[in-house]
Amino acid sequence: MIDELMTDHREVEEMFGRNQALPTGGRRLRGLVDGLTIELARHAVAEEQYLYPAVCEHVEGGARLADKEIADHGRIEKIVKQLETVDTESTQMSPLLGQLMAEVAEHVEDEESNLFPMLRRAAPGAAERSR
Repeated sequence: MIDELMTDHREVEEMFGRNQALPTGGRRLRGLVDGLTIELARHAVAEEQYLYPAVCEHVEGGARLADKEIADHGRIEKIVKQLETVDTESTQMSPLLGQLMAEVAEHVEDEESNLFPMLRRAAPGAAERSR
């Protein structure tokens, strides 16, 4: 499970890299934002359905940790919803994308540096089950 989630993290990071290479505005940017929206939603559902219950069950203080990660998802979702309504030519687009990238990067770093290792130590079998 963790390996699959880490693969998802790399895919999102790659999408952010493509965003930075695009000129401002246009249909390609809208397509990228729409793709990010789909990927982030799919990933959040997977974490909330599989990862966080395993954390709650196997990691000491897991419920508190899972609640923090779910709150991260809420902040990310709020930004994504704003991006869905902003025209790609708007001056709001770039700051919102920057904010999204920062929130996602912080969330990924926290999971990969803290949450995933805790789960692997506490329940190696649970951490490695596929989604």
